[in-house]
Amino acid sequence: MVARGDLGAQIPLEQVPSIQQKIVKLCRQLNKPVIVASQLLESMIEYPIPTRAEVADVSEAVHQRADALMLSGESAMGRYPDKALSVLSSVSLRIERWWREEKRHEALELEDVSSSFSGKILEEICISAAKMANKLEVDAVFVYTKGGHMASLLSRCRPDCPIFAFTNSMSVRRRLNLQWGLIPFRLTFSDDMESNLNRTFSLLKARGMIKSGDLVIALSDMLQSIQVMNVP
Repeated sequence: MVARGDLGAQIPLEQVPSIQQKIVKLCRQLNKPVIVASQLLESMIEYPIPTRAEVADVSEAVHQRADALMLSGESAMGRYPDKALSVLSSVSLRIERWWREEKRHEALELEDVSSSFSGKILEEICISAAKMANKLEVDAVFVYTKGGHMASLLSRCRPDCPIFAFTNSMSVRRRLNLQWGLIPFRLTFSDDMESNLNRTFSLLKARGMIKSGDLVIALSDMLQSIQVMNVP
């Protein structure tokens, strides 16, 4: 948690932006979810429209690729909590869309976070999948994961498309909600991967999240596999 209000009380104010950026980058390197919080839209405690500086501040936090942004006073005691949330959402979505439109792929070199050989294999699969997703301009990445670790590793790579994560654990699904780019679902897995794919294709098509012909990449930590395919 980067609590900027508390941070500004402990260090010179002019250092807060650079320290925030360093913390967000370090958390991503360590594969730890990071939340940027407090005083994002402070003026909206009293007023229905944020300042331009606040909008730029929110944009910068999104640009840094933080996992989540959190309102505090704006929603806890502010006069316009719904509007504050709407502004936070619309600015975040616009900046992420601009990032993808401009194809601003990051050159951040991610260090290994796994000590085991199998963990390193999962990391390499996720790094390769993110690079393929950007290169091929796929419409989505699907991740089938029991413990959530593979979905977390893929989120760390920040591919330029939605990541649909499927797990058979409700607690894992809840935890994955926090991480960047992940849209998690609970799914009872079949031993047949083809069956899992078809069920999730049907689920997301019914919700309007994908359509026939979309190009997707599918990963599985059960099979330690990666596939590229079109949605039937």
